[in-house]
Amino acid sequence: MLKGFEGVGEYVSGWHRGVTGEVKKLIAYCPVTVAENPSQKWSVAVVAPASEIEGAVNRNYLRLLLFEGIIITLVLAGAAAILFMEKRWSRSLEEKVEIRTQALQKSEEKYRSLVESAEDFIFTVDLKGKFQSMNSFTAGFFGGRPIDFIGHPLSDVFPSPVADGHLELIRLVFNLGKSIRDEFKMTLGDHHIWIDVNFMPLKTDAGNVHMVLCIARDVTEKKDLENQLVHAEKLASMGTLAAGVAHEINNPLGVILGFCDLLLQKTTEGTQDFDDLKTIERQGFHCKKVVQNLLSFSRLETSGIQLADLNACLEDILNIVRHSLEMNQIELATDLVTGTPLVKGDPRQLQQVFLNIINNAVAAMKGGGHLTIRTQLPKDRRWARIEFIDSGAGIAPEHMSRIYEPFFTTKPEGEGTGLGLFVSYGIVTKYGGTIDCFNRQAAVVDGPDCSAGTTGAAF
Repeated sequence: MLKGFEGVGEYVSGWHRGVTGEVKKLIAYCPVTVAENPSQKWSVAVVAPASEIEGAVNRNYLRLLLFEGIIITLVLAGAAAILFMEKRWSRSLEEKVEIRTQALQKSEEKYRSLVESAEDFIFTVDLKGKFQSMNSFTAGFFGGRPIDFIGHPLSDVFPSPVADGHLELIRLVFNLGKSIRDEFKMTLGDHHIWIDVNFMPLKTDAGNVHMVLCIARDVTEKKDLENQLVHAEKLASMGTLAAGVAHEINNPLGVILGFCDLLLQKTTEGTQDFDDLKTIERQGFHCKKVVQNLLSFSRLETSGIQLADLNACLEDILNIVRHSLEMNQIELATDLVTGTPLVKGDPRQLQQVFLNIINNAVAAMKGGGHLTIRTQLPKDRRWARIEFIDSGAGIAPEHMSRIYEPFFTTKPEGEGTGLGLFVSYGIVTKYGGTIDCFNRQAAVVDGPDCSAGTTGAAF
């Protein structure tokens, strides 16, 4: 320091501020220029006890440590608050996700339940016509489980012509991106069913079709009802026409029979002329009966409501035809339910219906057979049903639509007029009943010959 250097150091002093004894002091010194010319320098020194310096340093250190502690505490508190808020937000988000997940699961379960419980054909296919999904009803209808058909083509379950037609429509849906409806007929064993199907595109978020949803329904019953309606309208028109023709025939027929009766009175019995006139009279009465049958089909009942006992009507007719059945080697079996309610209808006209059906069955069983007649009564007792079941030879399916037409018959010429079922249909429907014919193969009847199957009348 005396030499004019700069530096620091320590030494031991014997006193400090009135305190005697060894006191360790710290010193820091540096030169100070007092004059330049001549050069003159002094040394300036700062001296302080080491204990005071250490105390000041410790106090500053404690303040710094306390400040750091406060900062760390604030940081930790902020972090804790952030974690708490994040956890709370996360829990709220999880609850919302859980609620929406449960809602989605319920919606999926509801959708799956609706799809699985629907008695419709519901399935999805890709562009190649391979099944991607299928409901249980569809799989059960084709005799398997949904998993048995996934990845298989349409041709595995549908006939080739139907599968090829569906594949063309599916490709069209992929190209157009629009729904297409179709109706087709499918043969299953001995039965024919009509299917109404709707092909709908399933699109991705980008709007591209990736699958086709097919929803189909069996509309066979609807088709049958439509055909029955058309057939009923046709029969109604033909009945009106037949009634008009019958009235036109009645007048000249009455004249012919009248003059024939006059000639018979003037002709001696046993002569050829008398026999010829009797033949004319007989054929004239036959024509008169045909005309009466035509009129009975279209004539409206003007009397009050009549009631008939079906079992009693059947027993009366069976007493009449029983001998004829035995002569034709036909075994008769009856199953008549007791306690059947009275039905609307004239007993004589209903007996005519039953006689027509029995005669048709007999004509269809050349060489013998079996005829079963039974009555049925449902639990609600709102209607009664009679079935005539024979073992006849059957008929061609194309005759089904004509069985109730007047003068249509498959019998040889001279054996039938073709009015049996025509008149029977008019009588049954007049009283609010229905008449249907079925055979073993495809629910058809051979014209008026209800053969190889069942004829049922419900009242």
